[in-house]
Amino acid sequence: MDLTADAEESAPDMGLPQTRQALLGDSRHWPHPRETPSELKPFLRAFARLRTRIGHQIGGHAVPVQGPVEYEIANAALGSIHSWGDHPLDQEAERWVLLAQFDSDKDAKMTWGDTGTLYWLIHPEDLAAHRFDRARLTVQC
Repeated sequence: MDLTADAEESAPDMGLPQTRQALLGDSRHWPHPRETPSELKPFLRAFARLRTRIGHQIGGHAVPVQGPVEYEIANAALGSIHSWGDHPLDQEAERWVLLAQFDSDKDAKMTWGDTGTLYWLIHPEDLAAHRFDRARLTVQC
């Protein structure tokens, strides 16, 4: 298949600690939609429109199928399962950035699991040093 590239905007997942910090300050709790402050609602609707298509991409922010992939990688890196919002898990999740994601693609005859998506994440310092052997893979279906 021929490959082409387009520059596009991406947005971080709303569940990531850095997003919660930017929008809610020191609060770790992401409010229930009924509890979302009214001044945030227009922003959240606009933000959500940036995250509608999974697709293939290099860099930017992952568009997960089933929740932030940074947490999956963080749990694997920590060697145990931490609960959502645990401080060590949040800290580790913040250390990973998307290297690439590849969605299932019928035109390319690529299917991952049950039409899932592959995600490779890496630490920014490893990316800068071209240490791609330190990237981690996770799959969501």
